Amino acid sequence: MEKSVDELVRQQYLVPRRSVAKLRQLSRQHKVSATEIVRRAIEAYDPSSGDRAAQEAAALELFAEVHGQLRKALRRIDADTTALHARQRALEDGSVHEQARRDTEVWLRRHPQALEAVEQLLRVQPRRPVARSAGNGARAGGQGERSRAARR
Repeated sequence: MEKSVDELVRQQYLVPRRSVAKLRQLSRQHKVSATEIVRRAIEAYDPSSGDRAAQEAAALELFAEVHGQLRKALRRIDADTTALHARQRALEDGSVHEQARRDTEVWLRRHPQALEAVEQLLRVQPRRPVARSAGNGARAGGQGERSRAARR
């Protein structure tokens, strides 16, 4: 479309993101600017033409796209729900716990030094026996007297 610069007027319009995406796609597909696509669309638009067939075809195309996207989403939801139910059953029947136990045993056999480190961490230190004096029940070294004084 050859227009002189004097004939062109700059305008700004708000359009949905999907329209912008479609405009870019059409621009690449037809190898013309997005502005040229808009100009052609405006020139082609004639609400009084009564071309209901083209409008209905466009509406059906849009509905088909929406329907396809909804079907995809529902298939993903169904697959996720099935996976969640399977995971829940595995948790309830103990198979997840059993698998974790087996995996841990295999790993520990391959890494015996780690098992020794875990053993050291979990090893309970024996308590030292408390020495008591014969008559008053105080601890050796006068600690009993100090702790009784601190409690008072």
